[in-house]
Amino acid sequence: MGGKPPVKRQDPFVASGAQDIDRELEAQLSARERRKAKARKAERPKATYDLALALINEVREVASQEDVSQSDIVAWALIEFLERYTAGEVDLGEHKKAARSLRFAFKLEFPEKWR
Repeated sequence: MGGKPPVKRQDPFVASGAQDIDRELEAQLSARERRKAKARKAERPKATYDLALALINEVREVASQEDVSQSDIVAWALIEFLERYTAGEVDLGEHKKAARSLRFAFKLEFPEKWR
């Protein structure tokens, strides 16, 4: 009545004795993932600017009120400024003050509220 006992199958990877390869493969896969993540990050244009805390807080507030990202608010504001600047509607001359820098000649002076 009884048949053959079930055959206990071994994992072929374990049976091959290639356990050390497992660590090497894991390291290679991990390195591959890091390279892919770095490439994805490089594809995403990003810039960092120094802004007054008052500006940062106001951007945060507007973004919260509008339920959009802070990046979208800043991007929209920059687009508006650049379009007006290109159209000749913005004159920065009256806001320029001499800079104490070797990299650029002027610094813009902001209204007291935004410093």
